[in-house]
Amino acid sequence: MITTVRVQEKGQVTIPRTIRKKLNIKKGDLVTFVTTPNGVVIKTLDLAADDLFESLREMLKKRDIRLEDLLQRSQKMSSEKLIKEFSLTVDERNLLFQALQLKAQAAVEAIRSSAESADQTDLTEEDIEAEIQAARDESHHADRS
Repeated sequence: MITTVRVQEKGQVTIPRTIRKKLNIKKGDLVTFVTTPNGVVIKTLDLAADDLFESLREMLKKRDIRLEDLLQRSQKMSSEKLIKEFSLTVDERNLLFQALQLKAQAAVEAIRSSAESADQTDLTEEDIEAEIQAARDESHHADRS
């Protein structure tokens, strides 16, 4: 599918409705622009993070390291210790940190969106941190099951 849109005065473009529907993009959502050798790709935060994690998984697999093990350990130690323990290359570190940053942004946006839909416009950073910690706790509980 090829769609052409006009770039507006401030560099703004409208993402066509069919593409917004396909990617489930709504007003206020954040998207990423990923530069590739063939151009620029627009992705949702989660999809961009998943793609980064998949690239990292493939890199680590060559050294018999499981991404899941790396992610599990990342929750229990500092980044410096993690880098040393897994002997992460610069490229692996960059992929990991970019993917984690995108996942964190997506989580914060989901919390903000949920709060807005519940008319909780006075959401504080502490509220967001509490939601993130609850999600982590839920994830840890699911991992143990």
